[in-house]
Amino acid sequence: MKCCRHLLPALACLLAAAVPGLACYSGLTVIPTADTVGAGQYGIELQADGPTSPFESDTHILNTEIGLGDRVEVGVDFDLSKGADPRVLFNGKYVFATGGDGALALAAGVQNIGNGLTAVPYLVGTRDFTACRGHLGVQRAEGNTRPFVGIDAPLGARWTLMADYTAGDENSASAGVNYQFTDRVGLLGGLIFPNDGSGTGFTVHLVFNGPYR
Repeated sequence: MKCCRHLLPALACLLAAAVPGLACYSGLTVIPTADTVGAGQYGIELQADGPTSPFESDTHILNTEIGLGDRVEVGVDFDLSKGADPRVLFNGKYVFATGGDGALALAAGVQNIGNGLTAVPYLVGTRDFTACRGHLGVQRAEGNTRPFVGIDAPLGARWTLMADYTAGDENSASAGVNYQFTDRVGLLGGLIFPNDGSGTGFTVHLVFNGPYR
């Protein structure tokens, strides 16, 4: 990929600026969208997941994303959970149709790139309607091709509601809400409903973003 020669300098800038589902992309509570963090922007998420009964977190991940131009997003994520293997995961996304004025934005990406893992490629489309946005895509994981769908809608200036569903017993539906404290700090929380009927889970993301240059 042509952007690879810029990856290490960009990450160095990111870490210098930032010292303060596995590999995470711009998206809803679970599914990816055709969004990116934006040109010259970084995103950092402190993520905690776990079951709702008992309500305790057993997964802790530091997610990072950087925008290389308006169309490319790459991420390096660090699984800090007890016994996690691998610890480091990668992802990338390319937007090949940017949408606008009600047109469909289209993106292709890959997630869960890590030692001993099978990467998960996906295609996703995002369209902006009057009151909400819709997302429709497909992913390939563990030999299965699964469609997914989602919706998000603003509720005032700071709140966004979202829901998504991915087909297959190994996947889930989710519902979440994001609150934007400032232009650079937000909090996303959601519930995860496994399709196989196993216990409901939760996810919480404290999100920081801004320019890295």
